[in-house]
Amino acid sequence: MNREELVRVVLWQFAAIVVTALGSWIGFGSGAGLSAMFGGLCVAVPNAMFALCLLRSIGSKKPIAPALILLGELLKIFVICVLFALTAKFFTDLVWPAMLAGIIAGVFGQMISIFIKH
Repeated sequence: MNREELVRVVLWQFAAIVVTALGSWIGFGSGAGLSAMFGGLCVAVPNAMFALCLLRSIGSKKPIAPALILLGELLKIFVICVLFALTAKFFTDLVWPAMLAGIIAGVFGQMISIFIKH
């Protein structure tokens, strides 16, 4: 995967989250919109951080060891779970179906870039 593809995946992920959050906000109110946005960001922010690390490694002379990529993925999953728990604990107006819609949008945002090349 080259730089452009990696950036495109992250941008499509954020775009899907914004569309879902706006739809939830318009359809069900501000609590639902914020819940969808927070749910999606719980997925997208760790993914973007991991993509940034991968982008830095693309430019370097020596490649990343596969074990470090696996460790990075495991750390990303752990951070996502922690962000979910923190969102559930501290966001008092949480609308669970909207949050789940945001999570799904964040995950499917990665797949959108597969089907749309340019």
